[in-house]
Amino acid sequence: PLRTVVAWRGRAEWDQVMVGLYCGDSRLQQDALDRVSAWKSRYGPKMPLAVDCTAELIRCKVLDSSGRLKSHELILSYGLALVRFVNLITERKQKMVSLPLRQLAREVDIPVWVVDLRHELTHGKLPRLALCRKG
Repeated sequence: PLRTVVAWRGRAEWDQVMVGLYCGDSRLQQDALDRVSAWKSRYGPKMPLAVDCTAELIRCKVLDSSGRLKSHELILSYGLALVRFVNLITERKQKMVSLPLRQLAREVDIPVWVVDLRHELTHGKLPRLALCRKG
């Protein structure tokens, strides 16, 4: 059988990190984020985009709940994570054929309003924090 080298030790570690990321407990989420950072140091650019983007979005939520960042800093943090998410997820399809971002996003089930939010973050004025949180 063909073997694939991955950054995590096994299915149990993978499952533990995924549960930690989605659990809603900031402390457990931070532990999971630390583990993802270790994976990234081992795996580098081969890190799955879904894992990388999910970790960045969860990192924003953890920072938000900590109360350590000002509103403007949170908008920038959420903004960068959302822009990276939309760009990286749609980039794979963009390499195959040149299509508008809205159409590419629709094909991978990213809501149009998230694409519009990404556009505002990239080209317009910064949106409200509440909209970034929703994104």
